[in-house]
Amino acid sequence: MGLCCSTGDYSGLENEISLYDRTLPKIPPTCRRIKDLTQSELTQLMSLFDCFDVQNLGTIGPTEIKDGLVKFGKSPSNKSVHRIIKQTHLSAAPPQRVEFKGFALGVISRRSMLYDFLYDGYDTREEMEREIKEEE
Repeated sequence: MGLCCSTGDYSGLENEISLYDRTLPKIPPTCRRIKDLTQSELTQLMSLFDCFDVQNLGTIGPTEIKDGLVKFGKSPSNKSVHRIIKQTHLSAAPPQRVEFKGFALGVISRRSMLYDFLYDGYDTREEMEREIKEEE
């Protein structure tokens, strides 16, 4: 199992997270805030963010989000990517960019499109919307 970010402090996470192997951090459903995370869970989320942040800017934009999701076998539309940004963007980040805190909150909240794409198995926004309509 190869880690996408095998440099720095993340080398010990090889068996826990990898974009290439499509393994994700396991965040307990009881976690709702960043401060509820254990150090290991926080480190895993930071590693996941770093895998998207290929330019090492500390923020990710539309291209990094789309490319990261594609590595997970997803096919997000540009509209879906922009919706993810809108849901996870915090005012401290530059426009159309997502910083770690917004990214982490998007994953932890379990109510963002980012979470849906990563954890709920949707490949496209259309799949997600179709399933929601079927449940109604």
